[in-house]
Amino acid sequence: MNKFLPSIIPLAFVVLWSSVALGQNRDRPGDSRKFKLSPVSQVSSPDKPTMDGRRLTMDLLIDGKLPKDGWRSTWTAWYKVNPTFTFDLGEEKRIGVVRVYFQPWDRGDELAEIKVEVSRDGERFLDFNEYEGFVAERGKGAWAEIDLRAVKARYFRLSPKFQGWGHLWGEVEFWEIVK
Repeated sequence: MNKFLPSIIPLAFVVLWSSVALGQNRDRPGDSRKFKLSPVSQVSSPDKPTMDGRRLTMDLLIDGKLPKDGWRSTWTAWYKVNPTFTFDLGEEKRIGVVRVYFQPWDRGDELAEIKVEVSRDGERFLDFNEYEGFVAERGKGAWAEIDLRAVKARYFRLSPKFQGWGHLWGEVEFWEIVK
């Protein structure tokens, strides 16, 4: 038993570290809510990407892969266009946080605001709120985190507004509140 103990401790450390480092967790100090990442069934928009639209489609926003910093990589881009996205979660869920991975290109405060609307049926959307103050280093990906507190809906419509170049988005996540 004693000769196995030195080999078990590093293995236990690796297992513990990998579960913490690789696990997706939204729990924050001072926030009693528990979260899990909610899959998105579909994303749609009447505003198609303006650059590399056939190759870098909106589906990249929900594929779980982050693009590399810098020009293009796999950023889905809308040059001088404010798109409107509708995300279908497949069923009603209680969402607490929405995160958007974006990259400012022209100015650090390029993502001026995001309007959020919600719907249970995908037909009638209710204005929920508008969020602003997203600032990040130019040419570097960053998360814009939107705290919804607790919204029960199936469809979420996000309408961002830019100032400067436009929009470079890499991923959108919906975090469901679990009991």
